[in-house]
Amino acid sequence: MDSQTKTIMTEEINPKIRKSLALDVHTYNLLQEICNFERRSKIDQLKVLIEREHRILVQDPRQTV
Repeated sequence: MDSQTKTIMTEEINPKIRKSLALDVHTYNLLQEICNFERRSKIDQLKVLIEREHRILVQDPRQTV
């Protein structure tokens, strides 16, 4: 079992594991504005945006935008 497979399995078992992500100030401020409007935390908003974009790019027919 390679390390990537172990990481994926660990994340499925423990969804609280976090990775760092750095943003430039402009992007951070844009995210903050979106969060204020949507009334979500930054992590929750990033999850929504990333999952939405992933569905679009992967074109999962089971999911709709």
